[in-house]
Amino acid sequence: MLETRTELGFSRTECACEECAINCHYIPGYLIPADLEAIAGRLGYDDLVNFAMENLQASPGATVLLDGQVAQLPTLVPSRRPDGACRFLDPDNRCSIHAISPYGCAFFDCRQSRREADIRSCCGLQAIAREWSVGGLYARIWTTLHAAGFRAPSPTTARARLKEALETEAAKKRWP
Repeated sequence: MLETRTELGFSRTECACEECAINCHYIPGYLIPADLEAIAGRLGYDDLVNFAMENLQASPGATVLLDGQVAQLPTLVPSRRPDGACRFLDPDNRCSIHAISPYGCAFFDCRQSRREADIRSCCGLQAIAREWSVGGLYARIWTTLHAAGFRAPSPTTARARLKEALETEAAKKRWP
């Protein structure tokens, strides 16, 4: 029997419906520090920087409240294909690294309440913030990717593209 993956005290979700998978086309989920070694190791990389350069991008990240000030918390995300989809999305719209997919993918789904998603997101972002506060590997990799020009579109831009695609699909269903 397979053991359920857990991170930060949460069990991974297992949904792979169209509504969940559409995010893979527009806004791949973010990695937490624990994802770096897990994904790199599963893909056969010994060198985390090489893994990151070939598979990740530096995202401006989440807008958060830090010490009473609105700030951006930079995050690492899977790199995008030319069409904007996650590099790990296969031709059948399935995740090619599903068992070890990033925290921002594996621990969220469309059936969760907004409250549950917010709690999980806060915990993931806190793990990232801790890495930034100590200049950890996650932060150093982000800085390296950013300096090398491996930059993801902002989450705001990606969400706008997702919203536009969803509206287009809804319009097609209303007007054949």
